Amino acid sequence: MSISSIMNIAKNALFAAQTSMQVTSHNISNVNTKGYARQEAVLDEATPLPTEIGLLGNGVVASRIIRYYDKYLEKQIMSKNMDLEQQGVYQKYFERIEGILNEDNSRLTENIVDFFNGWQELSVDPQSVAVREGIVASGKNLSSSIRNIYTALKNLQIELNSGLKEEVSEINGILSSIASLNGRIFEGGIGGSEANDYIDQRNELLKDLSGKMDVITFEDQYGRATVLTSKGKALVDGERSWQLEVVKNEDTGFWNVAWKDTSGNLTDITDYINGGKLKGLIQMRDEYAVDFIGDVDDLAQGLIENVNNIHATGVDLYDGDGIYFFRNINGDYAKDIDLSDDIKADSKHVSAFSDPATPTDNDIALSIAALIDEKIFDGGNSSAVNYTASLVNKVGQLTKGAEDMAQYSTDTMAILNKQREEVSGVSIDEEMTSLIKFQYAYQAAARLINVADEMFQSILGIVQ
Repeated sequence: MSISSIMNIAKNALFAAQTSMQVTSHNISNVNTKGYARQEAVLDEATPLPTEIGLLGNGVVASRIIRYYDKYLEKQIMSKNMDLEQQGVYQKYFERIEGILNEDNSRLTENIVDFFNGWQELSVDPQSVAVREGIVASGKNLSSSIRNIYTALKNLQIELNSGLKEEVSEINGILSSIASLNGRIFEGGIGGSEANDYIDQRNELLKDLSGKMDVITFEDQYGRATVLTSKGKALVDGERSWQLEVVKNEDTGFWNVAWKDTSGNLTDITDYINGGKLKGLIQMRDEYAVDFIGDVDDLAQGLIENVNNIHATGVDLYDGDGIYFFRNINGDYAKDIDLSDDIKADSKHVSAFSDPATPTDNDIALSIAALIDEKIFDGGNSSAVNYTASLVNKVGQLTKGAEDMAQYSTDTMAILNKQREEVSGVSIDEEMTSLIKFQYAYQAAARLINVADEMFQSILGIVQ
């Protein structure tokens, strides 16, 4: 055993302690970094030296740097993040629809009641021009409230459509970043080590991606992540990524999601997206919003057709007949509902009776007033007021369900993140304890160098 061997042991010990302190410092500095997994320098005994008395210890080497993580737990977090983001979309937009249909905002039920009450009042005084003017005003209010609801729901669809395009753009950015990190991870692993920081960054991107759409991920032998759609379309393979594009659906005018292959050909994958924000946006836009727009359209159609059918059989104060109260339209009822031009021009065109010979009669006014209680909506199962109440109740139930599911996903995610923190999280107390330990080790190794140097100087003194 030579003095140079002692110096070499001391040098390796200094490097090992310094490496451990650097890794510990790295942990401390990243205690609040999202997605960071705690690292540790692995210290191994150096290869012993053969001597006359047997193998003699040769100090320590810092062999590698490991990271603490549970890949199965990470998979669970990705899956739950997909549910969380999807439910978040439902909760947000059901609350928006609930706000649109809320009576405090829409005053829809109030306007329906006021409108039919006006006809009841006209039946009491069939010759009253003032009451007719009140009916015209309430008819305008009713038409306006229905149009406003329709416009708000359509604007919500447009917002969802724009959100879809933005999400696709963000997904493409994530896919490119994952491919780039795959390259760095491959280069970092050439020497037999792992590019831990790059892996952490990529895992965080994969989690973000899973929140946007359902994907399949796995690693190759070099640690590079492969990402596929749920139907097997390649999104990332090694250092290469494929892009998604939005293409206009000619039937709806809204965006569909398409996968672009190496030749530039597009494959529509909209119907195959089964999770994440994209699924939530698509379903809210193409199913739920369409459903509520259809409900409001049915309400407008029922009001227009039933009121007009009765009103057209009456005569006005000018002895005119066959006048529609609402505009006679065929489609887009909620969008275009309005009073007819004749009614808007002169309230005396409002009919209260059907026989010009008996101007004090009130059969038309009574028949229209009675519509408020007739089950002419929802396939003959609901009156006007009950129908609007059912719309509010339906969106209320959907909102409550979305809130409950979002809360469940949030709670589950919190549990999973806590479990991840127990495996991968950084404890400041533990790291500070380790830092002090490695500091003493470093000082001891430095002292060993001093001792070896003193031994060497002593030998030089003897030689001289």
